[in-house]
Amino acid sequence: MLIRLPLPLVLHLLVLPVVIVRAYQPPPGPGHHSTPKPRHQSPPRRPQYQPSSSSRQDLISTATTALAGCSSLLFLGSSRTSPAHATDAREAISKVISKVPGYGAPDILYPSFFAGEWKMTREVVGLIIPPEEAGKVDSQDLAQARAQQGEKLVFTIRFLPYNEGEEGAIGGISAPQAPRADVGNADKAARMVIADRGFNEENLWRARLALAGKSELYQEGVSSRWERTNPNVLTVSFPDGVIREVKVTKRSFESPGEDAFGSSEFCRVADAAADMGVASVPRLSALRVLRRWKRRGGGEEGGIEGLELVKYYPTVSLSADPPAVMTIKARLTLERIR
Repeated sequence: MLIRLPLPLVLHLLVLPVVIVRAYQPPPGPGHHSTPKPRHQSPPRRPQYQPSSSSRQDLISTATTALAGCSSLLFLGSSRTSPAHATDAREAISKVISKVPGYGAPDILYPSFFAGEWKMTREVVGLIIPPEEAGKVDSQDLAQARAQQGEKLVFTIRFLPYNEGEEGAIGGISAPQAPRADVGNADKAARMVIADRGFNEENLWRARLALAGKSELYQEGVSSRWERTNPNVLTVSFPDGVIREVKVTKRSFESPGEDAFGSSEFCRVADAAADMGVASVPRLSALRVLRRWKRRGGGEEGGIEGLELVKYYPTVSLSADPPAVMTIKARLTLERIR
C-alpha cells in the first residue's frame, strides 16, 4: 500500500530531530561567559566522563534513524508500484519466510509410485500402554483408543502431484534439489506426490462412523478444510458440532527410495465443541504419527503395505523428550483404484 504524506508533515519530521538534539544540550555552567579564551592554554586535561554524553549519543542515533525513516516514507510516497511488481514482491517474501524454521515447512513428499487413488485398509492390531504411564493418559483419548481395538476400516485415499502451479514448488517452497549429474533422481524428484489430507481424513472418519452404525446422511456431515499451500493445518468438522484441528509442529521423511518409504510427524490436536463459551478451552492431545511403507509386486500397478504407530504424549511435561503414554499400532494396505 502506497503512503503519501502532506508536505507540512514531512517538513516537521525533517526538522524535529535537529530541534530535539539542540533542546537536549545541557545548560551552561555558573561561570560560563562568552569571552574568547587566550591563545596560550595549558595542556588539555584528560576528558572526564559525563553521564549525559551517552544519552546524547543515543538520542542523536535515534534522531538519525528517524530521519532515515522519514526518507523511506518519502520514497514510498513518491513511488508507484504496479500490481505485477507487488505480486513479485509477495512471492519473494514468501520464499524467504519459507526458509525460516517453523514457517512454511514443506509437506511429506511421497515417491512417485504413490500417485493416484487407492483403496486403503486400516486395521488396528495393537494398543500399548506402559503400566508406569497409565495414569498420564487422557481419559477421552483412552476411550477412543479402546474403541478402535480390532477396528478394520476400508476407505478411499489419494495422492496429488507435488508440482502444481510453479514448477517444483508448493506455495513458494522449493522441492529438494537432486544432484544434476543424476538425471534419474531429478526426474524422480519432479514426480513426487503429496497426500490429499482433507479428502483422506474425511473418508477415514466416514468409514469409522459407518462401522459405528451411523447413517449415510450423518456420514455426509463430516467436512474438512485443508489447503496444499498450508499443509500443516487440517480442520475437520463433525455432525455433532465438534471441530478438530490437527496441526503438524515438526516432521521428517526419508529420501524416496525404489520400494520403501518412511515418515514421522509430531502433531497437536485440539477438539472443541461448536457451542463452547468464550471461557472454554479446547481439549488438547499431543501425538506422533510414524508410518513405514513398502511396495509389493513391483511396477506402478503393485500394491503398497505399511505399518502405522500413533504415539500419544503428555500435553504438558517438564521433560524435553517425554516417553509415549500410549501407542496405537495399525496395519495399512493400499490397493490401486486408478
